[in-house]
Amino acid sequence: MSEDQAVPGRLRLLGYSYLLLFLPFFGFFSPKSAGVIVPLATLMILGGWLMEKRSLAVLRSNAWALVLAVACLVVLSAVWATDRQTAVDRLLKLAVFVPMGMVLVLLSIQSANIGGDRLRKLLLSGFGLGLVLLAWAVVTASPMGDLLHPDLRYIQGPSGENRGAVLLVLLATACLLAARHMVPPPWNWVAVLSLGLLVMFAASQTAFLAFLAWISVFAVASTRLSLGRQLVVWGGALFILAQPFLVLAIEWMDPSRSFDIEVASVGARLDIWIAVAHKAMEAPFFGHGLEATRSITDWANDFHYFNGPEIPHPHNGILQIWIELGFVGALLTAFIWIAVTRSFDQFGLEDQPALLALASSVLVVIGISHGLWQSWWLWGAFGVVAVTLTQVRRERS
Repeated sequence: MSEDQAVPGRLRLLGYSYLLLFLPFFGFFSPKSAGVIVPLATLMILGGWLMEKRSLAVLRSNAWALVLAVACLVVLSAVWATDRQTAVDRLLKLAVFVPMGMVLVLLSIQSANIGGDRLRKLLLSGFGLGLVLLAWAVVTASPMGDLLHPDLRYIQGPSGENRGAVLLVLLATACLLAARHMVPPPWNWVAVLSLGLLVMFAASQTAFLAFLAWISVFAVASTRLSLGRQLVVWGGALFILAQPFLVLAIEWMDPSRSFDIEVASVGARLDIWIAVAHKAMEAPFFGHGLEATRSITDWANDFHYFNGPEIPHPHNGILQIWIELGFVGALLTAFIWIAVTRSFDQFGLEDQPALLALASSVLVVIGISHGLWQSWWLWGAFGVVAVTLTQVRRERS
């Protein structure tokens, strides 16, 4: 290979190096840093690919049909949105984020084992730095993000630890797959188990619950892969379709909403979820339009713990789909979930339990925490998928 030919390859490699090293830990310094790290890495990776291959044929995929279906539904929902201007503003952002994220994912599918052990060392180094920063937050109760941004501390709370810890948990699959190539068992589990120990004591309940889902699904799928696959594929789809009814069942079982854990904001979140579930049932088929909760104030129930009535987002991405896009949106989401999780069959049998575990942890995070359309979260999710795809192996035909 000539020097001119080697340069483009180095640019793509540089993009992945930057992504694998910084995504696991930089969220502890700046909670929304994924919204900068991932798009910059995407531009480097895309530029490197174009210089290398002189073609975008790799971007041809049936996945774009699903993206188009989502886009059509979201665009239509903006027409009947309760606040059309807010919906259009979000729509313009999604028109950039989602296609670029898909480009990153499709390029990463073709980039398995890129950089070999050199990039695996960067990923494990970044993951290790993330563990150190998480340990600092646990021991000192002073997340690095709050120390660097004291003006945001009382607005966002322990956001530096929460968002950083969540991304670290979602990267557990990539870390384990990378460690398997470099460290003999059982030592290749050290980083992931250390993460599990730390999130037990961290302030981020989202990260803890996501890790519980990760380790539980991994244990089941490792012993009985077929059972684990069916639980994730069909259980996840059912969870999406039944979401508002599950929330309303909680209200029926505990109408006084006595189940409250102050540190976890369980009471406040149940307030929000119950209000959103009731409102979603008022427009069950097509919802109230994009970003509906930002403008709705006439909630059908009283808040016991949450200081309403403004709800920037429901802290439950599945309920957010229901209230914004209705049953049609939930059905499309369930179909996408089934398609994505069933596609894991194309990867090596040894890697599939970890991929199923990743999918389950993503669903937990979506179901209890961040706003579905938040820029940092969308970019972070695409980044996690891209990093993981660099570590998996395709099943030989």
